[in-house]
Amino acid sequence: MTAARTARTRLSPSARRAQLLECALAAFAEHGVARATHSHVAERAGVSVPAVHSYFRTREDLVAAVLGEVEIYLLHIVSSSLGGPKTVAEALEALAVNFARDATEKPDMIKVWLDWSTGVRADVWPRYVDVLERLHGIAQKVLERGKREGIIPATLDVKAAARVYLGGGHTVALMQFSGAKPREFNAVIEQLVRAAMGVGFDTLLKSPD
Repeated sequence: MTAARTARTRLSPSARRAQLLECALAAFAEHGVARATHSHVAERAGVSVPAVHSYFRTREDLVAAVLGEVEIYLLHIVSSSLGGPKTVAEALEALAVNFARDATEKPDMIKVWLDWSTGVRADVWPRYVDVLERLHGIAQKVLERGKREGIIPATLDVKAAARVYLGGGHTVALMQFSGAKPREFNAVIEQLVRAAMGVGFDTLLKSPD
């Protein structure tokens, strides 16, 4: 489905670039990182294809700009959700809830993130891996705090727990797109938080008598 063309107006260069970038995000959400083109962006913005090229010269430039926006979003939502004066459990729950919320409020951003995360291609994959490592690092710090506070088992591998927990963000976002019910979200989010914090982990590791 193609979005309605927006009215052509005279914008400053910075405003025009911002508009084109917003349209590019929507185009990438609809067509995918591997298939979206300058033409798709021009169609959405109601401008000529050369006008889009004047801001994003090549397709590589366009892809880099869109993924840059997604990168900024991911780093912000993870750091802001997990930061601040929250308990470890509150921080972990906040991030899962915010991912679910944004699947509704910022669907284009979430769809491009999901597509990027599965695009194991030479040109875009290394950048995603780098972003993912930074996100894991933020989550690990929260879990390490939990260890210091004595609420997370000392034997828990926080790096592995951070990977599993952030991977759950995909599940939460996909549930939102599939129309899951609130009680289903609550059950999954509770399970994600418990798993990340190693609830029952020590018991699991103990040998039976």
